[in-house]
Amino acid sequence: KQDASKIEGSVRWRVARLERSSSDKVENKHRAVTGDAGLTQRHKIAKLGSVFLVRHGERLDHINPGWRVTAKNPFDSPLSDNGFQQARETGMRLRSERVHEIIASPFLRTLQTAVEIAKQTGCLVCLEYGIGEHILHEHFKKWQARNRGKLEGVQRVDEYKVSPMSLDEACKRFPGYIDKAYESLETTTFPETEEELYERTNSVVEQVTKRARRKCRNICIVSHQDPVEYMAHEIDPRGADDKFVSYCCISKAELKNKSHKLVLQHDDSHLTSPEIPRNDT
Repeated sequence: KQDASKIEGSVRWRVARLERSSSDKVENKHRAVTGDAGLTQRHKIAKLGSVFLVRHGERLDHINPGWRVTAKNPFDSPLSDNGFQQARETGMRLRSERVHEIIASPFLRTLQTAVEIAKQTGCLVCLEYGIGEHILHEHFKKWQARNRGKLEGVQRVDEYKVSPMSLDEACKRFPGYIDKAYESLETTTFPETEEELYERTNSVVEQVTKRARRKCRNICIVSHQDPVEYMAHEIDPRGADDKFVSYCCISKAELKNKSHKLVLQHDDSHLTSPEIPRNDT
């Protein structure tokens, strides 16, 4: 009897090859528009030991606020159709970067984004609770006050708890793409303080950069706007700029003299439909 994990892995790699093959036409079209010189410069293969930071694709509730009214988990929006396209294009952008691991926040939109990247790179997705969404106490209280008696999916707003996806739920939703053996580096509860967000995200990115350096592995972290911004500044405090963290933007940090330096920050030039900055994302 064949080992189930081997069968699952074989299927996953076949899917990855098919996804890469089917997306060649799109990449060739992109190459024709940008030119070989620009594409080569932007897509220069990462050195071993590099770390990538990626924000999830466009949220459905940001283009359709009515989704929240009937949602059972209104803080866990899926991707929009455009968000899925952004995630696919991000996967195509990263497939030549020799990514060995994908670590993702356990929210639906980040996992959907990570799985699209996994289809192109052939990696499993690891659930990391330490890079989950940022939900402040004061913002959560305002949400409760604003939505009492207005939501169909949540009858008792005052008793509602933000719940990210569990490992079992993720495995059922994304069969063949989740690393069941991975143990989360940090945990968190919602809502939280700014300091708690800072501590958990910095702890995770510090451990991930050390592992990338020690094992010479390229690791991709898929998270949310605030955590991505925090982690970029933790990785390279002097090199990081205060830039808008748009949907599916990519930051790349390479090893230079035994420490990581940003060579790309919050870049979304690979997207055909990038995000237009707004005040409430």
